[in-house]
Amino acid sequence: MHFINQSIPNLNRSLYIIFTSISRILYLGATICVLLFQCGCFPRPLDLQLTNASNNKPVEGVTIHRHSVTLLSLLATDSNAVKSDKTGEARIWVPPFNTKLTMLQPGFEPATIDVFASKTTANMLVSESSSYQTLRFEDLDEKIKHDMRLTPVQFVPIKVRVVEQSDGAPIDDAELVATTFLYLPMPGIEDRWGFPDLQDFRSDKDGNSQVKHSSGFRNVITVRKPGYQEVRQDFTASNSESELVLQLRRLQNKTIQFKAMNAQSKEPIPNVVVRLNEQRNGLATSPNEFAVVSDENGLTPPVPVQNMMPLVIETECPGYHRFSLGLDWRTLKDGEVIKVNVRKKGWFE
Repeated sequence: MHFINQSIPNLNRSLYIIFTSISRILYLGATICVLLFQCGCFPRPLDLQLTNASNNKPVEGVTIHRHSVTLLSLLATDSNAVKSDKTGEARIWVPPFNTKLTMLQPGFEPATIDVFASKTTANMLVSESSSYQTLRFEDLDEKIKHDMRLTPVQFVPIKVRVVEQSDGAPIDDAELVATTFLYLPMPGIEDRWGFPDLQDFRSDKDGNSQVKHSSGFRNVITVRKPGYQEVRQDFTASNSESELVLQLRRLQNKTIQFKAMNAQSKEPIPNVVVRLNEQRNGLATSPNEFAVVSDENGLTPPVPVQNMMPLVIETECPGYHRFSLGLDWRTLKDGEVIKVNVRKKGWFE
C-alpha cells in the first residue's frame, strides 16, 4: 500500500513533465509558423472581382490559371485552376514565389496578374482596375479585393491575297488558317482554354480571302497548298488598313529512297516508318506530308521529297529509338538511297 501511495506522485510528475514538453513543442511550432507566415513562406489569398469593362457587370465562370514563372514553366496549366462565381468574385491562393495568373473566358480578351515575390518598387506596379496588373506578394491581404476589368474581344476583318512568289500570280484554293494564342503557338488546346475559334478559309480564283483579327491575343495566319512551301505570319488589327499579301514558293521534287539499318550491327531493319518531321503547332498535318515503311531489306518505296525549309525526316519503329535527320535538298540526287541508322532500345528503355 505504501508503494502505491508513492507511485501516484511519481506518476503525476511524469504526466506533468510530458504535458509541459508537449506544450512547449506546440508553442515553439506555432511561433515558427507565425514567423514563417510573416516572412512570406506560406501561400496568401488573392481576392478578385471580375467585371465586364463595357457595362461593369460581374462575369461568371472566368477560369483563373496559375503557374510559376520559370524557364521550365512557360504555359499556364489547368492544375488548381479556379472559376469566378455568379457575382464575379474569386479567391485564389498564391504561392510565395513569382507567379503568373491568367484569366480566360470565351468572348473576352485574356487578363493577367504577375505576382512578384522578389523585391519590386512601387513604380514598377501597374495600376488597379486594368486587364494586366503586377502585385507584390508581400502586399497580398485578404482584406483587399482587386478589381479586374475584362474587355470583350473585338474582331477586325483582314483582307488577304495569296500569290506566287516568282511572278505574283494569284493562287486559288489555298488553305488559310488563322489561330490565336498567348505564350506558345499551340492552337490545339483552344477548346480547353476558351480561345476564339480556329478560322479556316480558302482563297478564290483571284487569290483573295479574309480572316478576322482577335483583339487581346497573338494572331497568326498559316497558308498551305500542296506543292507549295507553307507560310506562317503574325498579323495585327492594323493590317485591316491595307491588303495582306502572302507569297508562296512553289516546291520542286526529287525521288529518293531510305534504307533503315541497325546503328550497331548495320543489319537492315524492316517495318521502320520514315516520315516528314514537321512543326504542326496544333494544326492538321501538312498537305506535303509523306510517310513510307521499310521492307525486309530495310528499303522504303521511292518517295518524292520536296525542297521544303526546314527539311527533316524522322523514324519510328517498335523496339528502336526515334531518330531525326536533317536533309539538304540541294545535295540530294534523284534515285539516291539515304541510309538511316536507328539505335535499338536497351532492356530498361
